[in-house]
Amino acid sequence: MDAAAQVAMIVQAAEQAAEELRLQAEQRANERIAEADRAAAYRVQAAEEEAAEILAAAQGEAARVMAEAQAAREQAEAERTNLVAEALGEAEEEAAKLRALARDEARATTTEARAAAREVLEDGAELSTDLRDLSSSLRTNAERLLRDIKLAHAAMTARLDQVTPGAAPRRDDAGVVRDLDVPEFLPER
Repeated sequence: MDAAAQVAMIVQAAEQAAEELRLQAEQRANERIAEADRAAAYRVQAAEEEAAEILAAAQGEAARVMAEAQAAREQAEAERTNLVAEALGEAEEEAAKLRALARDEARATTTEARAAAREVLEDGAELSTDLRDLSSSLRTNAERLLRDIKLAHAAMTARLDQVTPGAAPRRDDAGVVRDLDVPEFLPER
């Protein structure tokens, strides 16, 4: 296998590795976003369930207060109305606070997940760019190496031509020296 084919294989492997890394980065980013979305939905659902429990407890408290108010009818009517309204208001206020808190937490989690996904995508893009640069550098170095080999070959051929003056070396169609005779100054084996 010649150097150009090896270089081509190295470049192809580098480009394939870069594509695989980019795909993995995208997959990890999508998984993190999906995980953040699931966590946010779970927190909102839990907050709504807790708010419903608080509301149910407040309504139970209101019913108990209403039962006590029946004994003292004249006073209880005004007191019952105030207590029910107060209990429901507190429950709704608490539920609103819990919903807002859950939404804020969900937004923060989603923001963090998106930031993490952006970082992963940026890292993947940077890695892809680095691999492209490496591929270009390898291609340039391979071209230089081939050029240097050609120059070294030409220099060696010229030196061989100087060693055997008068005897024209046999060259094939590509200009490569073939079938060199043993120079006179070396003993035959």
